[in-house]
Amino acid sequence: MKPWIDRALLGLHTIGAATLIALVGVIAYDVLGRLLFNRPFPGTFEITSAGLVLLTFLQTPHAMREGKLLRVTFFIDRVPPLLRQILEVLAWSIGGAIFLVFVVAGWEPAIEGWKSAEFFGNEAFRLPASPLRFSALVLWLAGAAVCIGFAVEALRGRVDSPSTSTH
Repeated sequence: MKPWIDRALLGLHTIGAATLIALVGVIAYDVLGRLLFNRPFPGTFEITSAGLVLLTFLQTPHAMREGKLLRVTFFIDRVPPLLRQILEVLAWSIGGAIFLVFVVAGWEPAIEGWKSAEFFGNEAFRLPASPLRFSALVLWLAGAAVCIGFAVEALRGRVDSPSTSTH
């Protein structure tokens, strides 16, 4: 893939790491507030549930690009190269299709959430839903793009798919 794409995916990964640090801070603040002052932070559930969704999909495209996804290769390492290529194309195509299904399924709820000013939470703490929903759409598109890119590379017979490269 192009170097600027790799940098963009690394940027998303870095934002995911910062999100993790922020979530740890929120949880620690909630626990300390609960233990020391009997006053937990009212938005912990909403922030952590939204943050975990973002964290997952912020880091997924970079993990795919770097070949850091969990893969069991005992089978694919033993098949002939042509079958391996076909399986790589098929696997990355299915991955891309799944991300695109997420986008299609998430589009209408994102639009409706924006129109209705939907929020997560209760009276004590409200978190607007539309930024999370639209961010997820963008991140799912990024995941689909990485999968489709690898499917095309595998179809061309190039060996820079993460299962066969040494990044």
